[in-house]
Amino acid sequence: VKFKGGKLPSSIGGLIHLRFLSLDEARVSHLPSTMRNLKLLLYLNLDVAYGEPVHVPNVLKEMLELRYLYLPWLMHDKTKLDLGDLVNLEELWYFSTQHSSVTDLLRMTKLRSLNVSLSGRCTFETLSSSLRQLRNLETLYLDFRYKTYKSYVGELDLDFIHLKELVLTVRMSKIPDQHQFPPHLAHISLFFCRMEEDPMPILERLLHLKSVELRLEAFVGRKMLCSKGGFPQLCALEISEELELEEWIVEEGS
Repeated sequence: VKFKGGKLPSSIGGLIHLRFLSLDEARVSHLPSTMRNLKLLLYLNLDVAYGEPVHVPNVLKEMLELRYLYLPWLMHDKTKLDLGDLVNLEELWYFSTQHSSVTDLLRMTKLRSLNVSLSGRCTFETLSSSLRQLRNLETLYLDFRYKTYKSYVGELDLDFIHLKELVLTVRMSKIPDQHQFPPHLAHISLFFCRMEEDPMPILERLLHLKSVELRLEAFVGRKMLCSKGGFPQLCALEISEELELEEWIVEEGS
């Protein structure tokens, strides 16, 4: 739907029994404060795909029943959202430390899927201490592309016992050691990492991996080696836009 002036009508607040609301690709630029009345929402998708920053009033904190929350990819710089009381959330997408406090995550112990963008003054230590409480995570997207640190993933605790899917958009000179990854990790995707060391010797030792994705200058080295006996369960491998890669050796039995 294309709303007049890009504004969701304030009358949406009258639908007080609403459980499900999706504005996916609705091209909305302003959300009304009357949305605070939608206290029974279980599912809220605000991924409006507008292309411009979205004005989101601080009303989500009152939707205590929410299980699934999809925030806009772009929000106005001054947007501040209190999300710490949303303790029933199971999926949270596009959480940004620019617009919410990273400590809001501490109480979301039911989270199974989380997409978090690190920006502003938030440190990796602070983020790591908050993530440590989320022991039920199965899917984790970490987007640090706007940070300038060369290698800091080692500072993050990624050892989530239930984690199956990990996506890292983060600058790092080399991939973390094998023991720093979740023990049952099945899918890993790496973007914009600009790793100088070949990640394959580490990745091929993660015995449960079923898919690996290296895209958009994840690796800036010239040579990649997949050795014999590595990747015992791998079903899918995608390597794209690795402009420096010249030689890829796959040993028999890999």
